[in-house]
Amino acid sequence: MTREEAVKFAEHAVNITGISEVKEFYRMAAVALTPPTQEQVEKVWRGEWINTNNEVEQMCKCSKCGYPISYFWSRTQFCPNCGAPMTDEAVGMVMERWEELHG
Repeated sequence: MTREEAVKFAEHAVNITGISEVKEFYRMAAVALTPPTQEQVEKVWRGEWINTNNEVEQMCKCSKCGYPISYFWSRTQFCPNCGAPMTDEAVGMVMERWEELHG
């Protein structure tokens, strides 16, 4: 059975069972089997570098974990502390890895 077939089965099972716990189980299974969209990845994981020194602009911090980093190194694609993707390219890399793992 493919992942797509399993998702369709779970979605169908939600509609044919009358037991609320079983319905919830199949709903959760369908959600777990559905891969995330790029928008979902960006919403949950994507961070950005926040300038913490407005006058000199020598320090930044990660919007996800608050990790401080020099402005020069803030051009990195991922936060070195929490791993949050910071650019569109980094989000694309995360999506590719996700698809390889769950493809």
